[in-house]
Amino acid sequence: MTNADEFISHLLTRLPAILDEAVAVCEVPAPPFAEEKRADYVAQRVTQLGLGAPARDPAGNVTCVLPGAPGRRRVLLSAHLDTVFPAETSLRVRRDGNWLYGPGIGDNSLGLAAMLWLGRALRDLPDRGDLVLAANVGEEGIGDLRGAKALWQTHGRDAGAWIILEGASFNQGALGGTGSRRYRVTYRTQAGHSWRDFGKPSAIHALGRLIDQISHVDVPRSPKTTFNVGVIEGGTSVNTIAPSASLLLDMRSDDTPALKRLEHAALALVTSIADASGVTAETELIGDRPGGRLAPDHWLVARANEIARGIGQTIEWGSHSTDANVPLSQGAAAITLGLARGEHIHAAEEKVDVSVLPDGLRQVGLLLASLLRDEWHAR
Repeated sequence: MTNADEFISHLLTRLPAILDEAVAVCEVPAPPFAEEKRADYVAQRVTQLGLGAPARDPAGNVTCVLPGAPGRRRVLLSAHLDTVFPAETSLRVRRDGNWLYGPGIGDNSLGLAAMLWLGRALRDLPDRGDLVLAANVGEEGIGDLRGAKALWQTHGRDAGAWIILEGASFNQGALGGTGSRRYRVTYRTQAGHSWRDFGKPSAIHALGRLIDQISHVDVPRSPKTTFNVGVIEGGTSVNTIAPSASLLLDMRSDDTPALKRLEHAALALVTSIADASGVTAETELIGDRPGGRLAPDHWLVARANEIARGIGQTIEWGSHSTDANVPLSQGAAAITLGLARGEHIHAAEEKVDVSVLPDGLRQVGLLLASLLRDEWHAR
């Protein structure tokens, strides 16, 4: 076979194996900061599928390089290993017709399975450049894209295009990476008895004032800019003046200057309310996801649109927070693409409709083949 269509058509004959792979991946736990078991599984499958020797970097990513012809573009194809679910979550997958049900089946077990089998399909494609397969850690929550950041350090200068796979969100592509800054804010004071020491500063009362004031911060609708207090903790008992209380604050924007303004306003409130309430404040930056964006007429977006139209599909482009944030923030060509239609993502009832998976695989596979056969020279 020499034609990319032939390789992808052959891949689609393996659809049952790809679905079995997605189920197997999903049933291996990969909670935040504990992706090792799933990484071991992927490394084993890299070897079994004949994709070369897998490598592990200090961050915990699993990578392999399928070497190609000199002078062709090197492409990095990645899918994240981690899920949002704690280790005790039951990960048993259930099948019902075109639906697969399971925590993390769409985000991102199906993406990992597709990455492996796309690599297998394109391994023997002639006249292609290097294909780097990467199963990376740290995409979810406060993982802070640490896996993608490590990939950039290793492959950033050499990869001519980055394709980030997500199992869900078919035809909902990301050409922009929404930037975010995340803080843990803690107020501290001296504990006291709620009756005898009434009137002394309370860390919880101060934290409540802060949350109220943050909720009144004015942010622009365009570029979209948001904030959210997602977790609050503190106190020792119902009749104890709380000696400490903390919150986790998420701030996001499609525009870096707007994000900086929001961050400045929020941190100013942290300090002013602490001073007014008689408590001390501690702030810890727990997440820094850089933002970036491709123009709608960027060559990589245009190429993806052309491929999609060729199979009768249309990609709706937007901005999301994915591993593509890292290369986008560095000015590199990167997009995120989905493979199937998902519902209840990040919930125990997560499910994906795989009836569109053949088109999702064909779309990504043909795009990869096209990119890998382009002449290109590293910066």
